[in-house]
Amino acid sequence: MKKKLLIIIPIVIVVAIALGYIGYRGYKNRQTFEFTEHLDDTAVTINEEALLYRELSFYVLYIEQKVERDARVYNPESPKDWWNSYLNGKFVSVQAAETAMDMAVHDRIMYDRAIQEGITLTDEERAQIQFAHADFWEDLYDEQLERLPVSKEEIDENFERIALGEKYQRKLAAEKGVNDFEYDFDGYEYKQMRDNEYKIKVDDNYKKLVFGEITLHHNKTSFINGWTSDSKKKNVR
Repeated sequence: MKKKLLIIIPIVIVVAIALGYIGYRGYKNRQTFEFTEHLDDTAVTINEEALLYRELSFYVLYIEQKVERDARVYNPESPKDWWNSYLNGKFVSVQAAETAMDMAVHDRIMYDRAIQEGITLTDEERAQIQFAHADFWEDLYDEQLERLPVSKEEIDENFERIALGEKYQRKLAAEKGVNDFEYDFDGYEYKQMRDNEYKIKVDDNYKKLVFGEITLHHNKTSFINGWTSDSKKKNVR
């Protein structure tokens, strides 16, 4: 038994040191990537067409607001607990990042196809945009309004693009004889079309972003298992 322990203990120590080093390097790498410092860098390419980080600003604001709303219900004293929660095999903050990217890619694809088909908006449809526009800005937290990654005007440009994409989406769904939601960003028909017709390459640095800390900021203390914001960063994959 003693001989086995003499063999096992050094191995455990070596593995622990190696894992600690890997975690430390990963943490240091993630520390250096700030969303607002890379606005003009490519976040994702869609069939070689670049989508910049600044063009993701709308989706970052939207998703962070939606998740934060749930976080403040989950634990009003420490919303960070919800962001650090581990659900369905992923951290909530990681799921938020993936959703923001999926929505951005979906909307760009639908918008580009709408433009290719010459789709335009009616006066009535343009009026409807104003409701979505008003809801978006009213729902944002004051802190987010103070920490806009880009100008308000640049954010506002998204509403017409999204509306055009949604109009094309309805047209496409009608042509295929399926419900509109099948072509939502998480819809089956859309995913089939995307995977068959598009090559999507997400920037490796995107995974270094910690959602919940881009347009929002929480205290480092989190009461889930004693985790902190820094601990969360170490465990993002």
